[in-house]
Amino acid sequence: MVKKREFGIFFLLFMLGLFFAYVYTDITKTKDDIFKRIQSHQIEQISYILQNIEKDILDNSDVKTSEDLFSMFSKEYVRAEYEHIISLMLTSNVKYAYILYKDEQDKFRFLLDASKTDKANFNQKFDVSSAEYSTLYTTKKPQIIQLNDIENLYLTYLYPITNNGNVIGVFNIDITTNIQKIILESIKPLETFFVVLIIFILLLMAMTVMQIFHYFVTRKKIFTDPLTKTFNRNYLEETAPLLNLSHYSLAMLDLDKFKIINDTYGHKTGDYILSRTSKVFKNSIRDSDILVRYGGEEFILLINNRSKTKSDIDICERVRKNILKEHFLYEGHEINVSVSIGLHKNPYLEKNLQEAIKRADKMLYIAKKSGRNKVICYDEKEISEELSSSTDISFVKEAIDDDRVICYYQPIYDYKHSRIFKYEALVRIIAKDGKIVPPLAFLPLIKETNIHYKLTQRILLVVFENFKKNNKLVSINMNFSDLINPDIEETIINNLKHNQHLACRVTFEILESDEINDIELFKQKINLIHSLKAKVSIDDFGSGYSNFKTIIDVEANFLKIDGSLIKNIDVNTKDFKVVKSIIHFAAQSNMQTIAEYVHSKEVYEKLLLLDIDFMQGYYISEPKNYLVESDELFKSC
Repeated sequence: MVKKREFGIFFLLFMLGLFFAYVYTDITKTKDDIFKRIQSHQIEQISYILQNIEKDILDNSDVKTSEDLFSMFSKEYVRAEYEHIISLMLTSNVKYAYILYKDEQDKFRFLLDASKTDKANFNQKFDVSSAEYSTLYTTKKPQIIQLNDIENLYLTYLYPITNNGNVIGVFNIDITTNIQKIILESIKPLETFFVVLIIFILLLMAMTVMQIFHYFVTRKKIFTDPLTKTFNRNYLEETAPLLNLSHYSLAMLDLDKFKIINDTYGHKTGDYILSRTSKVFKNSIRDSDILVRYGGEEFILLINNRSKTKSDIDICERVRKNILKEHFLYEGHEINVSVSIGLHKNPYLEKNLQEAIKRADKMLYIAKKSGRNKVICYDEKEISEELSSSTDISFVKEAIDDDRVICYYQPIYDYKHSRIFKYEALVRIIAKDGKIVPPLAFLPLIKETNIHYKLTQRILLVVFENFKKNNKLVSINMNFSDLINPDIEETIINNLKHNQHLACRVTFEILESDEINDIELFKQKINLIHSLKAKVSIDDFGSGYSNFKTIIDVEANFLKIDGSLIKNIDVNTKDFKVVKSIIHFAAQSNMQTIAEYVHSKEVYEKLLLLDIDFMQGYYISEPKNYLVESDELFKSC
């Protein structure tokens, strides 16, 4: 039995080692692919600029030969003019830029040098050591001299000046870039992690039975929260790849008004409440269910659905009721505690565990906003069936027809200047009984239907009409499917094309988490928005490698960091490091950053330590049906 167990562990570790080695190799390939994309994008931009300068030289100065080119640039005022033009290319990514020609002895010489430092003189000899210079004269095509240090992405780009099929001069551009350093800083810890993990697994394969036993004892401590004795976030991250989500429902549990308990009675009381409530949670669930302390007073409950003795809703309700009837007494104080629960019945329908957690977290948010001490359930199967119901779709259709679609506006705060930077428009529907219906109650039911597109059109018209009357800035949420809908495109063009005063104040927030299969079509639509003088923001940013592709392929103005990374930033160092890296990356890509889900003073103060540009969340201001002013902010704190 022991031998079989040892062999099983050895085999498992061996397979894990192969798996992590594959992931490490894939990360390295991904890094190289990113570098190639950056290089291609830079050369494409530089070629376009050089092509225009070349045309200007040939057309305006009647230059036909290298002698003509030499004669033209022998004039000091001409050199000064073109040095100024070419020097505009010099950025942190372009260090040197100059024009060369071949003299009668086939020696290369400077015609002009637009560099800021180490400047060469006119007609000074230029020594070449790369065959690409000669190749350019033979092929009459641009050449790239790729230097050995690829990780610093240092290269020389040669672009020919041609006339009548002859090369008469050469643009020489030396390119350096810092963006790959940012990517390396982001990827390097991951590479190091996998290298260490592979070595660690190899060491484990050589250990004795006692060492394996010691490993499992240590492993249990790593995955256990010391206060509540439940699994912790490390356990969830470790087991996520092995979890079969089709066997579980997923619930997010959050203690109501726990911050008030902490602030009123102190952190020791808060720790006592957490310890006691976790015991109630564990006594209310079954052995096959998994309870994880996710962060602060938040717990994740994976409810095993293979056992049909109790449904997932029954278990959540049992947890809620047991907490409500429990008596919490600490140092003479009787404390009332309740719990709000967001339930996702079919997490396996999401792309991954994190997406399922986001969905359950949104249900938790609804439970809290609708009065707390509730269980709110999300069931995608039921929603899919309800899509065919005219009652559900007609609810939105009637609201559009009756002009009951409105927008609430949540301010985006510029803390550096203590002012409201702009507002985000958030759709609401006024029900026939006068109640305000939030978007999660109707948007999932009409996803990718014609009613969804009509609703988006109505939102656009409502926002455009409201903001024509003022000078304030506004953001509007859009899906990729909205962006490529011809009716919505027509609405945007008709309202913005001839109203630059409005267009320049509008930002379209595109969901980064959307599936974008046609990146070229996506880029066309983004270019259309920019051509109208409106701006683009990437929303819900923070779900992995696809983010880098989006940054490279799409020139966005803003980058809104996903709330799942922000909400626990005050207690989760990993989230803090990821957000810090994203902000650094965005700054290098000339984008401003927005942190959403700023729900507490602790999160707000943690973000002050980072160089983020703007913040948004309930701690600053809830969405209102009017545009709040700066003196109305922070009223909830």
